[in-house]
Amino acid sequence: MAVFATYCQICGLPVQQDHYVPAETANMFHIWRGDGADACAPIIAFGPEHTWLRDALGLRTDPDALITPTVAGLVHDGDLENPASPLFSADLMDGEGDDRMALHAACWRLAGEPLSWEPLAHLRDLPDGERRYRQQLFDFEPFVADGHGWMLVDPESATPEGLRNRERILALIGAWA
Repeated sequence: MAVFATYCQICGLPVQQDHYVPAETANMFHIWRGDGADACAPIIAFGPEHTWLRDALGLRTDPDALITPTVAGLVHDGDLENPASPLFSADLMDGEGDDRMALHAACWRLAGEPLSWEPLAHLRDLPDGERRYRQQLFDFEPFVADGHGWMLVDPESATPEGLRNRERILALIGAWA
């Protein structure tokens, strides 16, 4: 299985916290996935204000499809898995799958909780600000070091960083409406 990040089709940030962490051995890396089986600590300190990044949805692309509008779960390597339904898995390789688009649940709520991707289809161009941090897995350490840590804060929180992130996401939604 390949290792890669999946991105929210609204805000452009990863829908997981998976990232590489340098290992003690030269030219080797661990992957931190936050699943309790990690052989390393995360490269940045994820706190409760960052859990929204892992709260992913697969939103159906076809409004007429006879599938559940949204499916929640965790995304690792392009697969959205629903712990409540272990047999379910949605393919969301680069944020887009055959039947679903990857979103943060918070971004979906900020977009008005559409029942399909159709009302958001105008959001075809992801924001450019994060592109340089999009490696095989998202490069969280330089992203934070470059002053973008506020974008990782839950946009539904009432903190100054959360409110700033909410404004950013709402502007992305509104800029294309």
